[in-house]
Amino acid sequence: MKYFIAYIKENIRWLAVILCIALTAAATMLLNDIPFFEIVYGLTLCLFLTAVAIAVGYSRHYNSFRQLEQMQKNITIVPDDMKNPEYMYERQYQNCITIIAEENKHIRNEMRKRQQDMAEYYSMWVHQIKTPIAALKLLIDENINTYLESDNIEENDICVTNEQQKQSELFRIEQYVDMALQYTRLGAETNDFVIESVLLDEVIKCSIHKYAKQFIHKKLRLTYEPQDIMAVTDKKWLGFVIDQLLSNSIKYTKQGGITIKVERIAAAVGESADNNAVIIIEDTGIGISAEDLPRICEKGYTGYNGHADKYSTGIGLYLCKAILDKLGHRLSITSEIGKGTRVEITYKTVRNKEEM
Repeated sequence: MKYFIAYIKENIRWLAVILCIALTAAATMLLNDIPFFEIVYGLTLCLFLTAVAIAVGYSRHYNSFRQLEQMQKNITIVPDDMKNPEYMYERQYQNCITIIAEENKHIRNEMRKRQQDMAEYYSMWVHQIKTPIAALKLLIDENINTYLESDNIEENDICVTNEQQKQSELFRIEQYVDMALQYTRLGAETNDFVIESVLLDEVIKCSIHKYAKQFIHKKLRLTYEPQDIMAVTDKKWLGFVIDQLLSNSIKYTKQGGITIKVERIAAAVGESADNNAVIIIEDTGIGISAEDLPRICEKGYTGYNGHADKYSTGIGLYLCKAILDKLGHRLSITSEIGKGTRVEITYKTVRNKEEM
């Protein structure tokens, strides 16, 4: 109905002209003593022909209306079977649409190329920057060994403490470098996800080993009991997520410790018969306020609790949530101020190692 009303509004002037001509002709015939029934017959015939013309014109314009409506939904693609223009203005409109679509396609290709070039540059930069980071690590380790061999115990303790602080800061730099690389890869149109059966214990142990010095430096207790449970996931991206979660737990835990568990949980109603598994990372840190919890996985959101040092970037948990969503896993975070935080990563389709 809306198309018909639009068509009538577009042709209202021509219909008004036809009506005026019909009324003028009827008045003229009436003044010339033409029988009334003949005048009515002529007006009826004129009305019928007008209705036929309107029906034919509307049917021809209806397809154009529908086609334009479809093109509005996907203007980046110009269909090859576009209706042949009947009037000069229609041809001009189609030419304008084609030019706009081609320009849009060109701009999109340029943006895609720039994003790809930027991703390649960041990837190259990360790999290059890791070389001086590794060299600095070796130099710091050599300095620590040198100070440990020194006879001056008091000076030795101070120097070793300073070098350990340097190690901690260098480790943080390396974390930010890896985060920048993963952030770039995650935003790319293609990614390097490799979905396979992964032994969760191997991924967790790798992350624990990576943060071992941080646990020792902050004198935090680590509790973990290995379990032979496998899940269908990506080993590298899952490792990055666990790294980020461990980093947050260590950063905001002053005393006490961190507990890591892998447990089986029953499948929900409607899911497959395979059990699910959950990785739980629980700490005794400062916790997260209730008003911050709903937004902690938003990009750039840092909250107000425990960030007086301004070290938080608001990217870590955002990346974790985005990666787990792409992998089909579920992230759940609960926390209480002053008592700690509990993070759960739930996986589907898991099995024991002996079943593989």
